[in-house]
This record gives sequence, C-alpha cells and structure tokens, in this order.
Amino acid sequence: MTKIQFLFKCLLPYFLFSAPFLLFSQTTDKWIDKNENENYTARHECSFVQAGDSFYLLGGRENAQTLEVYDFGNDSWKKAGNKVPKEFNHFQATFYKGFVWVIGAFKTNSFPREIPEEAIWLYHPPTDQWIRGPEIPEDRRRGGAGLVVYNDVFYLIGGNTIGHDGGYVNWFDAYDPKENSWTVLEDASQKRDHFHAAIIDDVLYAVGGRQSGGEGGVFSPLISIVDVYDFKTNKWSTLKNDLPTPRAAPGIIAFNNELFVMGGEGEKQGPAFNIVEAYNPKTESWTDKAPMHYPRHGTQAILSGEGIYIAAGSPTRGGGNQHHMEVYHKDQPYGQKLIASELVVPKKVKIAEGNTKSITVHNKNGNTGSFVTSIKISGAAKDNFAIKSKSDNFLVDPNGKFEIEIEHQGKVENGKAFLEVYYNGNLKETMEIRTK
Repeated sequence: MTKIQFLFKCLLPYFLFSAPFLLFSQTTDKWIDKNENENYTARHECSFVQAGDSFYLLGGRENAQTLEVYDFGNDSWKKAGNKVPKEFNHFQATFYKGFVWVIGAFKTNSFPREIPEEAIWLYHPPTDQWIRGPEIPEDRRRGGAGLVVYNDVFYLIGGNTIGHDGGYVNWFDAYDPKENSWTVLEDASQKRDHFHAAIIDDVLYAVGGRQSGGEGGVFSPLISIVDVYDFKTNKWSTLKNDLPTPRAAPGIIAFNNELFVMGGEGEKQGPAFNIVEAYNPKTESWTDKAPMHYPRHGTQAILSGEGIYIAAGSPTRGGGNQHHMEVYHKDQPYGQKLIASELVVPKKVKIAEGNTKSITVHNKNGNTGSFVTSIKISGAAKDNFAIKSKSDNFLVDPNGKFEIEIEHQGKVENGKAFLEVYYNGNLKETMEIRTK
C-alpha cells in the first residue's frame, strides 16, 4: 500500500462524516441576492413586513405615504390603492390577526425634530383600508421604538419623544387590542432609540440602537447592552455578553432560536454595516454569520418560510436609500392569502321596557380579524336605549364573537332605533331595535 493510499484510507471516514456538515454550512449560511424587479421606492427609515402571501414596504424618508406590495408568488411589485395616512418613519410594523399595526412611529419627516404619531393605526390588506385606532396616551408617545406581540398583547419598548434631539427613553408599555387598554410597565435599563426588538420563547430582546441627540450628538452613543424581559417572571435583566458590534438601526429577527442582528450604522461617517451577528440563548454566546451582500440600516427584516428577507435601507450612515432585496438561508417564502371576515349581526331585536339584552355578533367568512371602531345607536327612538358594553376600538378574532349589551331606558318614544357597528375603516352593520 502506497503512502497516498494509506492516507486516503485513514482520512476517508473523516470526510464521510464531516462532508455533509461542511456542505450544510456552505449552502445555508449565506445570503441570496433576489435581483427582483426593482420597480418600487428605494427608501430608508421604513418598515418591511409580511402580511399573508405578500410583503409590504411602507413609510420612511422617501415617498412615505406610498405603500408597495411584493407578491412573492410571481416575483412582482405593485402600489396599494390607498395612501398611507401620514409620513410614518422610524417604526417596527407588526402583522397580527390580519392587520399591519403601526404603533410608536414618527408622523413627520422634519429632521431633527420629528413628531410622534398620536394614535395607533391598522392597515387591512384584503380591503386596502387604513383604520385609525385609539389614541396613545399623550405622555407615552414616541417613535424609533421596538414593537412585539406576546400572548395577544403588543409591547412597545424604548424610542424617542422628539425625533433626533435628545428625547430617548427606556419606557415599556403594553397595549391589549381586544380590551383597548394601555398599561405602563417597568422601564428597561437602557434608554435607546433606532432599534427593533424580537422574542425567542418567552423572552423579549431589545438590542442595538443609540441615544440620538444627547451629549454624543445625533449618531452616538451606541448601546451595546442588551435588555432582556422575561414574560414568565415579568422582570428585566441584561445579557452578560454585550452586542459585539454596537450599532443603530439594524434589522432584528428571531431565526432558528437565535437572535439575528443585521447591518446597522455606526458613529463614524461612511458605509453602513453589512455584518450579521447572532445570539444563541442556550449557549449564551454570539457568533458571526455570513455578511449581507449590501450594507444597510433603517429597514426591517421578515421571517418567511425558512429564510430571512430584508430590503431597502440606507447603504451609508445617515441619509441614503437602495432596493436590493436579499434572503438568508433559503428562498422559499410562505404565506396564506388573506380573506376579509365580516361581522354578522341580527337584523332585528326586541327589548322589554327596563330590561337589558345581550346580542352576539360573530366575525365570519374569512381568516382575518375585524377591528370595531365604534358602536352607536341612531334613529328617532335612540334615547330609549343605551349601550352598556365596550363600544369602540377593539379587535375581534377571526371566527370570534363578542357581546353587545343594550339597556332599555324605560322610555317609550315613537319611531325606530338602530344599532350601528362600524368596523375595518369603511364598513357598517345595522340592526333595528324595538321595544317589546
């Protein structure tokens, strides 16, 4: 046996064992340039979110009131019919129950003193309708914050109250869309803006960002400490290992039980980052992942199928824009077509004098929720009746239901009364109310 044959015999088991793992590493830890039809707005300080079977690009510094839709089934872009109501920028849009939610955005692009939006907004893709939800408490309004959903409740973290001029906060708030309630929670350890948040298992991670407009100026100091909120214990802590490369406005996503931090901008003028670092909660360690093809900051990442999708953002620190969608791991996006549900109410109901009646309203025939903006009583005999249950700004689950309690006031006036339920922006269901 020659020396070469001997070495081959000795090393063959190693190659047979390790080759599949080497191949897996080489083929999955990579970014794929989508090179899609780029007939959409190159923008930054925007949001990029999946809703159903499409991706939605909205807000930002450029063309902020145009919402653009990417149909990944046929690899094409189009503009939505209705304009975005305001110039939303610096926000983490979140898809939930059939709606794209905007909570914690700036509503103007007047750098460096952008004004926070005063209300919660919802976009309903099946009907292309924007819905103005409840007002955010005046003393909790900000943009540049992180937004996540856990157990049917939204959580808003950090942000800035006056744009880029020193109003950074460490606030933590909960909004329950079914009860229309806003709750102020314990502050995080770090004041930060220009960041996003993510959840792995029962833990929230607030990572990256900076304190814009303070003593360090607009672009510093950067925040390396990662704030962690455990929903099981309802307590904040921090990771023992900081973010290796502090940066503002990176893309953040939970993928394969790791926290991915993609791109971002630094303190020094020049290109944005294309680096990707991931935190593993089990090993409590950070690792380097394949860098993106394009440096970027000021955009959002989407998890779809078995891949991370990212597009737009600025290629340099500060202002700038680009297209350049790319995907990490596998380009196999998945999502179901969204079908609008409808509220079903009885046509007529009778209520005895002085009594209260509970009326069941069903949300049927679709796979999206319905957002009830108001319930009113109208007609000549409207003073005969009063609504005793919640009557504005609440979410109803797909195939869910809710009760409306109507009390007869003990009056008997001539004419008719009608219960009107307004929902999803431009829809109304009407029920006639009679006295027994």
